[in-house]
Amino acid sequence: MGLTTESVKSLFDDGAYDYRVNAFKEFLSAPVRDYKESPTTREYVDITTQDLEKLISPEQPSETGNSGKTGDCDIRVINAGISYVNPALEKDGVMVNSISSLIQENPELARKYIFRNSGRDRIEKLINASWVDGIFVMIPENASADITLRQESDASYSHSMKAVFVCGRESRCRIRDYYGSTGQGTAVQGRNIYIYVEEGSRLDYEYVQEKSHEVTDMAFVRSFLEDYAEFSIYHVSRGGSRVLFQNESELNGRGSDFRTYGVSFSNGSQRMDIRDSSFQVGTACNADIQVRGAVSGQSSTIHRGNVDIEADSVKSTGFYDSRILLLSREGHANSKPGLLIKNSDTKSKHGSAISDVDEEQIFYLRTRGIDSNMARAIVMEGFLGSPVEKSSDKELIRKVQEYSRELLQNV
Repeated sequence: MGLTTESVKSLFDDGAYDYRVNAFKEFLSAPVRDYKESPTTREYVDITTQDLEKLISPEQPSETGNSGKTGDCDIRVINAGISYVNPALEKDGVMVNSISSLIQENPELARKYIFRNSGRDRIEKLINASWVDGIFVMIPENASADITLRQESDASYSHSMKAVFVCGRESRCRIRDYYGSTGQGTAVQGRNIYIYVEEGSRLDYEYVQEKSHEVTDMAFVRSFLEDYAEFSIYHVSRGGSRVLFQNESELNGRGSDFRTYGVSFSNGSQRMDIRDSSFQVGTACNADIQVRGAVSGQSSTIHRGNVDIEADSVKSTGFYDSRILLLSREGHANSKPGLLIKNSDTKSKHGSAISDVDEEQIFYLRTRGIDSNMARAIVMEGFLGSPVEKSSDKELIRKVQEYSRELLQNV
């Protein structure tokens, strides 16, 4: 790779320089997997050296996005830069700032949250060395907030960005985070999203990715839970030509609770790698991961993840469940759950299934006078929509229903 610590300085000579260089050195020293993903494929999502070069050498975007829209969100981000913030957030005590501004204006907060982690995954480390900007949102203690973010990137603009969300002690918060793209292009885009759920607080986070089907999209969501913190993530992946999505939670606090409800849609020639994992350290903590997927056309999807319960995490539970509908002969699906249990005082299990639509359910509906196509649509929508129904957000549920119907039309 042509990037060096000197070129990091020339490209990103800012208040985060030392952090960037350290993350870049860790990226260089991280091992590259040299074995096949499975007997049938080398990589589910092949991210090449050329892709990474493209990611860390951002050019000026050709489009500015539709920055005029404000009424449909509280925060709008265009090409990693904030273009709109609802004034009501500041009145409620919510801090919203760009990453670059926060580093300059509040070094103490930057050290506590921005520079706290360099990442665990190799590509995540590279994003931490090369982000062009991003967003910092902090909800104060003993507060409640309901925030909608809409983030757009030019589909021809390769870059990486960073987002940090902090839910203060004893707070209740919902964050809807929608990622889309404008224009046409084959950009390589990456982002790291770090979420801190402090003691006694609860955060529901909804992540929806619906970018152009020619964009390569990589996202790493990492959450950190303190004592008695609750974090639920609803993630939906539909766009992108190649999608690498990783969601991992560190349950450091006693009695902390982590829940994942994910849905992925792949069609045409899309490639998706969806990863959901828990790393449990605190005592009596709980992790429950449920992911659903649909594969059609010549696309491929893999669901993978680990429930890792450490030796000190006694009285804890960990569950992982993956189910994928394989809707075409040319499609490819795989599921690789794992349990890493390091003490005997826990409850844990995992399961996975790959199948076509259940014909018994189709037959049952047809006996009630419903035609075959409608019956198949009902079963698919119910299967794919079941995880997000646990959310009370109508827009999220509507989007998954819409994506399910579009997928059925292409089968």
